[in-house]
Amino acid sequence: MAVFVVLIAVIGFLIGWVFAYATSDESSIDWLVPTYVMVGFLIGAGLYSLFVYTQVTNILMKSANAHQLQESDDPELFNIVSDLAMVAHIPMPAIYQTDDPSPNAFATGRDPKHAAVAVTKGLREMMNREELEGVLAHEISHIKNYDIRVSSITVALTTFIAGAGTVLIVSGISLIRGGRWFSWFGSDSDNDSKSSWAIAIGILTFGLIMWIGGWVIRGIGVPVAQILQFSVSRERESLADVSGVNLTRDPQGLIDALTLLKNDTTPTDNPTAKSAALYINEPVTKRGKTPFLAKMFDTHPPLDDRIARLKRLLGEK
Repeated sequence: MAVFVVLIAVIGFLIGWVFAYATSDESSIDWLVPTYVMVGFLIGAGLYSLFVYTQVTNILMKSANAHQLQESDDPELFNIVSDLAMVAHIPMPAIYQTDDPSPNAFATGRDPKHAAVAVTKGLREMMNREELEGVLAHEISHIKNYDIRVSSITVALTTFIAGAGTVLIVSGISLIRGGRWFSWFGSDSDNDSKSSWAIAIGILTFGLIMWIGGWVIRGIGVPVAQILQFSVSRERESLADVSGVNLTRDPQGLIDALTLLKNDTTPTDNPTAKSAALYINEPVTKRGKTPFLAKMFDTHPPLDDRIARLKRLLGEK
C-alpha cells in the first residue's frame, strides 16, 4: 500500500515536472508546479479511493453482472453462508450470483457489516455441499480478515492511475486538434499571423506532451500498479485458504474444490470484470491463462501450491 502511494506521488510529480519544463521560458524550473501537481494527484487518489470504498459492492457487482439472491432463491446456499458467518462471528453478508458458466466466487465490501459474497452459476452447478462450503469459507475469511477493505483500495488506486493516463491522452488529443485550427483565427497582418502560429505550435506541443505522458502512464504506471495489486491478491488468497479451513475444520472440502477448479477449463464470459483479481481462482479466458511476464501478473498463487499447502494440514505429502 505504501508503494502504491509512492507510485501515485511519482507519477504526479513527473507530470508536473514535464508541464513546468514545457512552459518555462527560463533555464530554471519552478519546482512548486510539480509539487502542487503531486499533491493534487494524491488528494485525487484519496477522494477517488474513498468513493470506491463506499460504493465498492455496487461497482464490482455491476462489473460482474451479478444479481442479488433472496433466501427463497437458493436455501442451501444461504444456509451454508449463514453457518459460516456465525462461526466467523460476522454479520450475514449479502449473497449474489452471476450467470457466468466459469466456476468462481469472490467477496467484497468495505467491512464485515457491509460485505457481500458472489458465486457464479458454473460454481453452483459444479460443486457439492462440502466443496461449496470450502469455497465459501475461503470467501468469508476474506471478510473476517478485512481483506475486502485492502482489495477495495488497491482496485481503486489501480483504476485511478489508469484513469489519469486516459484523461491525459484524451486531453492531449483535444489540444492537438484545437492547435491545428487556432492559427485560422488570426488577422491578415503578418504580426498577428505569426503570433497565432506561435500560440498554435505551443498548444500542439503541450497537447503532444500530455498525449505522450498519458501513454507512458498507461504503458508503465498501470502495469506497475497491477503488479502491486496482484501481489497483494496472491498473499491474501494464500492466507484465506488456511483461514477458511479454520472455519470448517475440513481441509478436504477446499482441497476437492480447488482440484475441480484446477481441472476446469470453462472460459469466463466476462474477462474484463474489475472483480477478477478477487476471485478464488484466476479466471480462464478464451485464450487460456496467459503466462505474461512469468507469474508477476498472476492474480493468485498456483493451485498446485495451494492444494499442497492444504494437504500438509491433513498430514499428507
